[in-house]
Amino acid sequence: MYHLDNASSVPDMPPVKSVLFTGRRFFTEGGDGVQPSYPGADWFNIIQMEMLNVLALANITPDKSQFDQFARAIRTFSSDYMLPPGIPLAWPGAAAPNGFALMLGQSFNMAAYPRLAQAYPGGIIPDMRGLSIKFLPASGRSLLSYEADGIKSHGHGITINSTDLGTKQTSDDNEHFHQGGVAAPGTVWGDFYTGTDNTGNYTKNNTSTAPAHHHTVYIGPHAHTAWIATTGNAENTVKNIAFNAIVRLA
Repeated sequence: MYHLDNASSVPDMPPVKSVLFTGRRFFTEGGDGVQPSYPGADWFNIIQMEMLNVLALANITPDKSQFDQFARAIRTFSSDYMLPPGIPLAWPGAAAPNGFALMLGQSFNMAAYPRLAQAYPGGIIPDMRGLSIKFLPASGRSLLSYEADGIKSHGHGITINSTDLGTKQTSDDNEHFHQGGVAAPGTVWGDFYTGTDNTGNYTKNNTSTAPAHHHTVYIGPHAHTAWIATTGNAENTVKNIAFNAIVRLA
């Protein structure tokens, strides 16, 4: 794209003539008494200025040897509208495509990419590896601030039913006796000798016979302590697929 560039050109755009028709009008080759249309310098100058201004808005310097500048300007505008510099994007490749950069926490040339510098005035592209985006809450956070992983404060309760076992009865035991000592009331079960001269010999007798009986043992109420085992991953996460994060350079 380039302006008129021959000896017939003038350095200043002539004033635009007054409007003749407010409705749309079109070119004709003439015929049947109708004169053919002629654009005139007015129309060409308007079209040329429109196109040059498109290039200027896209920061493209007119170049007589380039034939895609208007197309590049349109692509720039469509990208700016749909994809302003600074927005993190998911990318399935290991390397960023042309015009983009991986978001690895690196610095960038703010003069070369002024639009990106508006989004990241510190000149640093955020490191998005292993992170997700959280929209700014109403309070407590600033833009581009980092927040470590965590879970909402909570507790767990556990209840174990208490049981009063009361008094328990042992198994029944038949009639029986036990081996006793000296002078026990039962029958003799062994001899007992002393080691002195002034005493005699004795016997060791069984205890008296006890009838069949059982015993009771009081146990009473009691409780247990418990703990909840730890479980889970090293960090909080959801089901996910890993992508690289890229950002547009502009």
